[in-house]
Amino acid sequence: MLIYEAERSDRREYLYCQRDHNFSFPSHLHHSYEFLSVQAGTLTCTLETNTFEVHPGEALLVLPDQIHSYHTEKSSQSVLWVFSDDWVPEFSIQMGQRMFQNPVFRMEAAPLMELLWPGNNRCKKLAGLYLICGTALEQCSLCPRPQQDADAHLSARIINYVQQNYTGTLTLEQMARELGYNYTYLSAYFNRRLHTGFQDFVNQYRVSHAAMLLQGSSLPITQVAEQCGFGTIRSFNRVFLKEIGMSPSAFRKQNR
Repeated sequence: MLIYEAERSDRREYLYCQRDHNFSFPSHLHHSYEFLSVQAGTLTCTLETNTFEVHPGEALLVLPDQIHSYHTEKSSQSVLWVFSDDWVPEFSIQMGQRMFQNPVFRMEAAPLMELLWPGNNRCKKLAGLYLICGTALEQCSLCPRPQQDADAHLSARIINYVQQNYTGTLTLEQMARELGYNYTYLSAYFNRRLHTGFQDFVNQYRVSHAAMLLQGSSLPITQVAEQCGFGTIRSFNRVFLKEIGMSPSAFRKQNR
């Protein structure tokens, strides 16, 4: 599943912090920067098509519109900040059309906790955010970022469209028409940017929601299938088995 986080994309002067134990989160993107610092254990981040391990005393900086996910295999303690690009305009200009070859660098979270405390004044917050950006620039090598499409936010528009329409009939032709794109271009975009085909993308999204319903509700499996956009129970069982590796009934039994 690939999630578009609208709240972290549309708000100006957005600054959010959370502390986590054993943090894992599926693939997502937004238009903000995301900084993750690990205090204990090991946390794995998949950034676009590359995977990086973050160890205690290390941190990672994700750039706006980069697809990323997190996974803890055994245990981890971490702190995460998300901040909109209008906090650090000079850094955004300096980065230009570049990205980090390896976004992992040495940085402790403790000094940042004081600077970025919610009740602090704007100057202290700016100091903390630019400390993050400056440390990343100091330690990480830069490389050209793949040129973005004419619509730099097309991935977000696609994900948002699927999130709003996955419960009903959904076709690539329909999406292309409503988003105002050529069918062939949009089909190629899925494979190039989202690294999967349109139907597989939609099915993955539907199955992920079906799995949550199977775990967190007592709805009959036929109703779960219907609510997640599957036309028949047969197609639901087939796609669920392909994506999860077991039938819906077996998954519900195992996760109850």
